[in-house]
Amino acid sequence: MSDINYSFQHIDFSLFQAYYYTLVLQVSSKSFTYAVFYEDRLMALAPNCNLKELAEPKDMADELSASFKDIVVGIDADAFTLVPVELYQQERVTEYARFLDVKTDERVFAQQLDAENFIVYKTSDYVAAAIEKFDFNRSVYGGKGWINAIADKLASDKAIYVNIEDNEAEMMHFNDGKIRLYNKFNFNTADDLVYSVSLVFRETGLDQKDVQLSLSGTSAQMEEYRSRLTDFFSHTETNTLKIAELPTELNSDKILKLSALLLCVSSEAR
Repeated sequence: MSDINYSFQHIDFSLFQAYYYTLVLQVSSKSFTYAVFYEDRLMALAPNCNLKELAEPKDMADELSASFKDIVVGIDADAFTLVPVELYQQERVTEYARFLDVKTDERVFAQQLDAENFIVYKTSDYVAAAIEKFDFNRSVYGGKGWINAIADKLASDKAIYVNIEDNEAEMMHFNDGKIRLYNKFNFNTADDLVYSVSLVFRETGLDQKDVQLSLSGTSAQMEEYRSRLTDFFSHTETNTLKIAELPTELNSDKILKLSALLLCVSSEAR
């Protein structure tokens, strides 16, 4: 569930022009965020939409069935594992998925994450069924755009990149432009978040006075989290990476992960 409480529709937005637009859906186990872009300009945004609208559209039937130029669906996975490219074999996906404790009501996907890694991840059958109409070849791991956008434009060996949505923190650290650490943590309080960041920090081998925390995400408690993290990591700042042209009322760090899905339009999931 997204903590974005801002819905938006550009004055020039029209579903009759959908063949010029890209539809971006960010889907979690609880809800989905709907966004439409013209090239890199945000034309429409609707957070916290009911998952039932994907499976059986009613209120959003027109918005979801328009003839869009491109569609990308980002799946916020319940669990995942990374497999180095040199070790990955498509016929062994079931074997890799054993690390995910897959239940009978869950579906496994696999795709290349970046030049060095494949990612194998799972989501519920309900989510899989809800997005099937958009074609699984248009579905990607939800963090793929965020990961690759930072790798291409920002990656610093001294930084830990943190994206926070609801009570989940996604964390990443690079070495020579390649992912060294990537993980997700669930947390309930600011102190829980500090603890999770500290675990990742210790794995980096960096000096505490040098490490930089770069924050993005939709959490309504972001200022509280930033303040608490600054007590331990003095170089804590907002991620300034901008992927899309946004209305002035919406900061780019709030929808960095969502807008970065634009970079995944041609990616595939299996």
